[in-house]
Amino acid sequence: MNRKFLLWAMAFVVICPALFGVGYWVWWDQVQRYAPVTIASPTDAAAITSLLTRADYVSPDFQKDVLTTGPASGITTAVTKPVDKRWVYLVTYRDCAPCRAYEDVEFPRLQAGGVETRIVAFAREDNGNVKQSTPEERSTIAELWLNRSWLLYQQWRNAAPEAWKAENIAVADNDLARSGVVWASRDFINQLAPLLRNSKVNVAYPIVIWRNKNNELRVCSCASNKAYHFIREDLGLPGDLETDVKDLLHLPKNLMPFGSETSASSSSSSLAPAPGLSADKDYGPGAAPSSF
Repeated sequence: MNRKFLLWAMAFVVICPALFGVGYWVWWDQVQRYAPVTIASPTDAAAITSLLTRADYVSPDFQKDVLTTGPASGITTAVTKPVDKRWVYLVTYRDCAPCRAYEDVEFPRLQAGGVETRIVAFAREDNGNVKQSTPEERSTIAELWLNRSWLLYQQWRNAAPEAWKAENIAVADNDLARSGVVWASRDFINQLAPLLRNSKVNVAYPIVIWRNKNNELRVCSCASNKAYHFIREDLGLPGDLETDVKDLLHLPKNLMPFGSETSASSSSSSLAPAPGLSADKDYGPGAAPSSF
């Protein structure tokens, strides 16, 4: 066995594991680290499902029924009920930029695939003396949880934070009941986060929750667009190869064909009023203040 062969054998023994290690690290860093988590514990899955069921989310697919308490009462009550279809929950707060990015990019795709997109908005708790929500935000959160208005959510989301005055919405800070609703939105997070951490979910926003084709409860902390395609794959929706590859490889926009990118502003169609909800409460200027 000559010396040259031994050198090549030694190089092979050293280089191949190194290349394998580098390849595995790149795969993990660019793909697998963004993969969603399956909630394997039946107890935790049931607790999370219960929380989602009890949370007052908003959705363009929510339907309204008008019921009466009896023929002699003359009292009618507008109630809402969810549509029987696949769903994706997105847990968000007012100024969450990754949450807005997920809505802009993925909501149109999910809705086109017949998936109901449900928003659970919450007001963050103060961090010591640092206020993490405004009175206008708290008032809007309370109104969203009480009246579940998709129209209000659209108006709130599409307005600049400094421009949103929460006109014609009761001030939550002046109302014990509405303040209680704000705290309920925070308690939702305080109960949800430990359940997610039990399954090794890194709690970051947006939190996206859905069930896959095997009816397993899945969770994604989708702060990166590299996680988006996993959800569509779970739901059996077609992917966008051009966008998915660009997201994974960090390709700059100027390498993509002109017109292949849809801007955030043009994706606002995902927030268009759903059929049958045009009679939603008017929260614009001149409208009557909200009550409950």
